[in-house]
Amino acid sequence: MARYSKRISEKIEKTKGSAAPPQKKAGRDILLIVLIVINIVFLIIGWPQLANIDRGIYILLEGALISIYAQRHADLSEKYSEYVKYLSFIFMGLAFLLFIYSAYMRYIAS
Repeated sequence: MARYSKRISEKIEKTKGSAAPPQKKAGRDILLIVLIVINIVFLIIGWPQLANIDRGIYILLEGALISIYAQRHADLSEKYSEYVKYLSFIFMGLAFLLFIYSAYMRYIAS
C-alpha cells in the first residue's frame, strides 16, 4: 500500500512540475527585429523624398515597433508593461490617423 501511494504522489508531483509553462527564449522575435530594421532603412534612404506627414508616419510606426519589442523583452513591472502596451497602441493609432489624412490630402482634396 505504501508503495502505491508513493507512486501516486510521484505522478502528482510530475504533473505539477510539468504544468508550469516553459520560459520563452529571448531573441525569438526575429520578424519584429527585421521590421524595425527595414523601417529604419526606409526612413533613412527615403528621408529626402518623403513629405513631412510620411516622415511622421514612419517615425510613429518605428516607435510602435520598438515599444512592442520593449514590452516583450524588457524586464518591466506589470504597471510599466501596461503603460508600454498602451504607448504602442497610441503610436499605431496616430500613425493610422496620419495615413488617413495623407491619403485624403493626396487623393480626395486635390
